Amino acid sequence: MSQKLDLRGLACPGPVVRVKKALEETESGSVLAVVDNPESRENVQRFAKSKGYGVSVEEKGETFEMTVTKGGEQAAQAGPAAAQAASAGELVLFVTTPLVGDESPELGAILARAFYKTLLDVEDRPDRIIFMHAGVRLSIEGSPVLGSLKDLHCQGVDIMSCGTCLDFFGLTEKLAVGVVSNMFEITEALLGAGRVVRI
Repeated sequence: MSQKLDLRGLACPGPVVRVKKALEETESGSVLAVVDNPESRENVQRFAKSKGYGVSVEEKGETFEMTVTKGGEQAAQAGPAAAQAASAGELVLFVTTPLVGDESPELGAILARAFYKTLLDVEDRPDRIIFMHAGVRLSIEGSPVLGSLKDLHCQGVDIMSCGTCLDFFGLTEKLAVGVVSNMFEITEALLGAGRVVRI
């Protein structure tokens, strides 16, 4: 059974929430989700893959038609891996400020540069770094820690920056590492993590 969701004009995380709800209401089948911007397309794709669902995208003019399939061979193959990752529990670094500490901005900037550089050398590095509020300033062009973040990303660390926060500060076009994320995805990542360290 397939159902169609017209999600055009819906602000994030609305498209992900609607697709998730539709899939929860069926044991197996697919949902055709129509979105009208690349951010919604990427958010739905990441959600589908994280749950082990099959997903295909067809671009039609200014819209994207996404078929998300629950059940079937692809989900069966991806599902156990997703479940294993969830049960192991990720180490998530939750960053809401571009500084380390708040007493001295100058010292905080020095410590931030040292902290992210040191993450490259430690054995127990995070699986994921989530930037929110003013913390998104670290994942943009010109960030003093951008080099370290790019190296971490190349070594397998997922980097997510809050789309609402980037938009609020007028920085969306300056994102230089990782992906633009949304509140639904961030909330799931934090609640599903084995450990969360806040900076």
